[in-house]
Amino acid sequence: MSTANNPTQIKSFIESLTQAQIDEGNLKNHEEYERQVTEFRKAYKIGNCYLCGMAFDQMQTSQPCIHWLLHHCRFKKKKHFPKIFEKYGYHNIASFLRWCANEETLFRNINDLEDEKSGRKIISYTIKWKNVDWTFDCTENDMHGHGNGPSSFPHYHFQMRIDGRQFINFNEYHVPLSNHDLFNLNLRNNPKVHHSFGSAGSGMQEVISVDPNLILENTVPTINQDEATFHFQTMIEAIEKPLSGDLIYDMLKEAKLSNKSFAYVAKQRLKNRANIKTIISPPDSIPDIANRTEHKPR
Repeated sequence: MSTANNPTQIKSFIESLTQAQIDEGNLKNHEEYERQVTEFRKAYKIGNCYLCGMAFDQMQTSQPCIHWLLHHCRFKKKKHFPKIFEKYGYHNIASFLRWCANEETLFRNINDLEDEKSGRKIISYTIKWKNVDWTFDCTENDMHGHGNGPSSFPHYHFQMRIDGRQFINFNEYHVPLSNHDLFNLNLRNNPKVHHSFGSAGSGMQEVISVDPNLILENTVPTINQDEATFHFQTMIEAIEKPLSGDLIYDMLKEAKLSNKSFAYVAKQRLKNRANIKTIISPPDSIPDIANRTEHKPR
């Protein structure tokens, strides 16, 4: 087992670092992250890939690139997909696709909700972009390798659908996990480290983990439910005197004029007059996480 896939050795390494070393590393990583996101967005606006400089509808087979997975060029899975994962690791591929998804619609194109993920899965989420969706899937067995052949090495599984139709299936490839990927995945339970895809790659799980009061305060209502990032369900129970219909109507008007949610206005207006409970949930428009049945090692 390599150090990258040895949680005990990784934990010892992290604990050996001083706070100054951790802060310095975090600063360097943040600066590099911001640089790449800026370059990505600048290229994305004109339909180009920041990695190779080519337009999304172009490809050069001698320069494998993640943007091929957007399927705007003549991408052939058997011929070209292995070239992509041989050059780029899991985190590189996932980050690029997450960034693309969030440029189209923030957060709700990435379903990485923990309560929809099997407890046996380390990675399990679906990303949607335009007419394409991708799913990444990895169990503990996959991460450590199992069986013989390609599956005996640390790997993950990948699915790609175009207009809902099969293109790449989970069982077609055992996509290798690099040492860099393994190191990052093994940091997931370390309290000293918070590993994420950053703000540009955040999915629904990170968003719903935000303080609910901040969500209520900063969310802007939308008429089109397909464009909603959250779904609010608010219940109001008067403490002593009943609430009049005129008051409710007045709060609805205030919410509309101020471009705030009714839940937020009610919370401000009804302090000490009512018990207010707002359930914040993901919208119905987020993609379902594609399910892969794990084949247990014999």
